[in-house]
Order: sequence, then structure tokens, then C-alpha cells
Amino acid sequence: MFARRGVRLLAVIIGVIALPSVVALAWYHHTNDPTLRPLGITKAALTEHENATASEVVAHLSWNSAQEAEPSDAFAQSLVQAFDIKQVDLRVIVTDSAGEATSVLFVVGASRIGPFPKDKAVKGVNAAIMAYHMVSTRPPNAPAN
Repeated sequence: MFARRGVRLLAVIIGVIALPSVVALAWYHHTNDPTLRPLGITKAALTEHENATASEVVAHLSWNSAQEAEPSDAFAQSLVQAFDIKQVDLRVIVTDSAGEATSVLFVVGASRIGPFPKDKAVKGVNAAIMAYHMVSTRPPNAPAN
């Protein structure tokens, strides 16, 4: 009787100790986030994870060519130049939006900033640059370890 009770108690103790690691390992396999891997966080895994989830700024430009006098390429280039001044790379995706006003939506990681009308795009540029610096792991031109 005592042996069975001892075995049950030992199994409960082992289960209580191992359960957090098992849950963390299961969540790691689900998300592939190396910070959740129990007893397995390595510098190489963290660096690989940072490079895989690097932040990027994307501008979705909905352009109404019927209302706008200038071509969309000129406005897209001005957006790229505004980001270049702050040393942030920008990728612009232009779509034709017939029947709608011209607008810009900035996407930084999981954040969506906007949409802003064409004449108020400067507010979105500043907000997107601040969001990029909050999301990016290291400042531009910093050496990688």
C-alpha cells in the first residue's frame, strides 16, 4: 500500500515539475519563438529569429488616376525619399482605386497606420518611422554581432 502511494506521489511531483516545460515546448513548436523554448535559448536561435521577423515598412498607395494630375510614380518616389532621409527603407505598392480618393496606408510589422489622404501623408510618414524604430531590433548602420 505504501509503495503504491509513494509511486503516485512521485508521479504527481514529477508532473508538477515537468508540466511548465512541456507547455512551453508545445507553445514553442506552435509559434517557433525561440524565447519560449525551455532550456534551449541560444544566441544563434535568437539571431535567426530576429532576422526572420525583421520589420519592414510597406506603403500601400491607392491611386485614383482619374482625379490626380501627376503620375503615381512621382508621389511614390517622394514617399521613398522621405523615408530615405531618416535612413529607413520603404517598399511602395501602388493599386488603382477608381471611384475612391487617393490614400496611403503604412504597414510596419503588425501595425497599420492610416489610411491617410494624399495631402496628409506626411503625418503617416512620421508615425510609420516612429513605429519602425520601435519595432526594429537595432538602429540602422549598427554592426551585427
